[in-house]
Amino acid sequence: MSVGGSRQRGRSGRAALRLAAAWFAALLGAAAAPPLAAQAGDKDDDEIRSVGPVDPYTGGDVAVMQRAGIVAYGPFPWADGFGTADIDKVLGENRVLWLETKHFRIGSTFKSFAWPEQGDKRKALQEEIQQLRKLLTKVAAKPKRIDPWLRLHLYAQRIERCYADLQRLLGVTDADFPARGTGPREGAFLGQPDKFLLLLCQKKSDMARYMDRFCGLQAEVSMRYCHVKTHQMVACVAAEGLEGFDDTALHGHVVYATIHNLCNGYNGFHYSLPLWFEEGLAHWYSRKVPSDVPNVTIRDDEAVAEDKQNDWPVKVRRRAQHEGGFFPFVEMAQWDDFQKLGYHAHAQSWSRVDFLMRRDPAKVGVMLQRLKALPAGGDGKAQAAQARDLAVQLVQELYGLDATAFDAEWRTFVNKTYPKS
Repeated sequence: MSVGGSRQRGRSGRAALRLAAAWFAALLGAAAAPPLAAQAGDKDDDEIRSVGPVDPYTGGDVAVMQRAGIVAYGPFPWADGFGTADIDKVLGENRVLWLETKHFRIGSTFKSFAWPEQGDKRKALQEEIQQLRKLLTKVAAKPKRIDPWLRLHLYAQRIERCYADLQRLLGVTDADFPARGTGPREGAFLGQPDKFLLLLCQKKSDMARYMDRFCGLQAEVSMRYCHVKTHQMVACVAAEGLEGFDDTALHGHVVYATIHNLCNGYNGFHYSLPLWFEEGLAHWYSRKVPSDVPNVTIRDDEAVAEDKQNDWPVKVRRRAQHEGGFFPFVEMAQWDDFQKLGYHAHAQSWSRVDFLMRRDPAKVGVMLQRLKALPAGGDGKAQAAQARDLAVQLVQELYGLDATAFDAEWRTFVNKTYPKS
C-alpha cells in the first residue's frame, strides 16, 4: 500500500511539492520487482564512506547509546522479512548510515551541509544541537558543518519528537500499547506490530531503487508506503528531487511525512482518514519548523507569488473575509481525492485544524482516536466514507459546531488572529 509525492513545476515555472495522502496499491501489496544491480559509487558517496559505519558521537559505547536513545546500528531487520543488509546489496555497500531508536529505524545517505544563513533557521538549528549535546557530549557546541552522522542524529531526534507530540495529542504513552500479536492494533508502536521507518536518500536514483525493489513501485521523490507483511509505515525522501529545499525545508518535509505515517499507523491502517483533517494536522506540526517552503501542490490555475507561498495566515485571512472565497466545511468534509487539492485547500485545511487546536487540542486527539476506532477488516472505501461523516459528527459533538457554525466561528477566529499582510 502506498502514498506518493513528487516535486513538480507548473507551466508558470512555480515550484511546488506533493506528498500524496491517497493509497494507490491494492491491499495485498504490489508485486516484487526483480533484483537490481548495486548502485555504482560517485563523489557523493565518498563522504558517507569516509565517515565510516562507526558513529563518532557514541563510538558504539552502549552506555552512551542508551543515554541518547539509540537502540542499534545496522545491520538490523527492516520490514517484510528483509533487512538493512538486503537494502545495502541494492543501493551499494557502505553507502547508507543505519540507526535504530525506540520507535523508528532510520537509514540515511544525506551528505553534510553548512549552517543556514537566515537567523531564525540558525537559531532553531542551534537549539536542536544544544538539546542533542545533553545526550551526546561529543557533539560540538557550534560545529562548522553538520556532517552525515550528526545530521542523522538530528533527524532521529526530530522524528522521535513527532512521536512524542502525537502521543501527547492522543493522551497516551507506550504503556497503552503492549505488544499482543503480529497484526495491526496488536503492537507496541501506536498499535503497529513493529517500528516506523524513515529512509533519507540524497539521490533520486537511490529512492527509486528502494521503491522498485522492495515496494514494487515506480517513484523517486517523497513516497510513503505501508509494508503489508509487517504492517510497517515507511517514509522515503530524496533530497535531490526537492529543488530549492535546504535542510530546514527537508526537516519540515520529514515532519509532514512522519505525522502522516503516525496518524495512519495509529491503531492500524485499514482506511484513509478525512483529507482535511489528516492534511491539516500534518501541516500544523510541520509548520512549526521555520521553513519557507510549504508542503503543498500549487496548481497551474492558482496564482501564488513564489516569495509569498508560505504566508498561509495572510492567504487564508484574505479568502476567509469573502463569501465564496473559502471552502465551506460541508464541502471540505467530503474531500476524498488528494490530487484535486491545491494550494488553498491545503492552507485552509491547516487553518481549520489550527482553529480546533487553539480551542482545545485534547479534543483533536479524541477526534483522531474516534476516527481510528472503526472496525478493522471492512471495505476500505466504505470505511473512509464513514470516517468522513464521523468527523463532521465529532466537530458537532466535541466543539458544539455544526457545519454552518464551524464556518462562521472559524472565519471570526481567522480575522481576529491572522495578520492582514
